[in-house]
Amino acid sequence: MGRVSGTVTHQGKPIEKGTITFLSTDGERPNATGAITAGSYTLQTAEPGDGAVVGEYKIAVSDIDPDVYNTELPGVPIKKPKSAVPKKYLNADSSGLTFKVEPGSQTKDIELE
Repeated sequence: MGRVSGTVTHQGKPIEKGTITFLSTDGERPNATGAITAGSYTLQTAEPGDGAVVGEYKIAVSDIDPDVYNTELPGVPIKKPKSAVPKKYLNADSSGLTFKVEPGSQTKDIELE
């Protein structure tokens, strides 16, 4: 495993809340995700902070707060909030963002255009 953390900014400002997802390029490794809070994230695969399996990943970034989908009324439709980041970053195949996770701790800072 490799522990990966970093910052995510859009137009020079930290993304306040959102999610970053590292998707395995070969489909043989599990994906890793991290909650973005005040521009910072730490990846996890199975447990908080455990990192990602060593290997190549494509990256997707969303600035939608995942808590917005929680509701006290199950079954009530939720109006999907709009993202302020360019649409291409929401999909790992179009984002152009990649990273090779190595053993140990590492930093991957991301600046969205």
